Amino acid sequence: MKVYILRHGETDYNARHLFQGQTYTHLNEQGFEQARAAKKTIKEMGLSFDRVYSSPIPRALETVETVTGLPEGEILLDDRLREMDFGPLDGTPFVKDAPLAGCLFTRPDLYVPPEGAESFDQLLQRLRSFFEDLAKTGDHSVLVGCHGCAMRCMLVLFGYLELPEIWHQGIGNCTIIEAEENRDGSGNFHVVKLHETQDPFGVFR
Repeated sequence: MKVYILRHGETDYNARHLFQGQTYTHLNEQGFEQARAAKKTIKEMGLSFDRVYSSPIPRALETVETVTGLPEGEILLDDRLREMDFGPLDGTPFVKDAPLAGCLFTRPDLYVPPEGAESFDQLLQRLRSFFEDLAKTGDHSVLVGCHGCAMRCMLVLFGYLELPEIWHQGIGNCTIIEAEENRDGSGNFHVVKLHETQDPFGVFR
């Protein structure tokens, strides 16, 4: 199985450098333009998909709809693909050393989320559950619409990064992670290639 994991396009929260986490934000015009460019890239790669999944958060769903041309009813929405819940950080300026952020960026392996937020263990657990179920479908090619921090944690699941390293991997809007199921029958995946775009701020939001 090949899986193509697509980060959403730009939102006004991105442009204003705000945490958005699980906030229901929408693509701005730049985001739609990025999604249209991703559609062209996928077409040039000659890809087609047996099944298409997305986070239900609008910015991810709008990106997938634009890239595939599918209506929402033909896209499988899965809550496990939501962005990390940053709790009280959502809607605040995206500052790495903000007091509420604690060691989120400096030592994610030691991060203790504020009340109402999600831990990395919780995020990794729900992503692992998604891929375990995905491996059982027998599909050959799948598109997954997702979010920045969640995609970084997918790279941890795939053995591409260690958790303390996740913020060193810059991935911009509409970047695609190409992954493939391991041939050992374990149901695990590995990274084939990152089809990257430039992230001018050096870190997902």
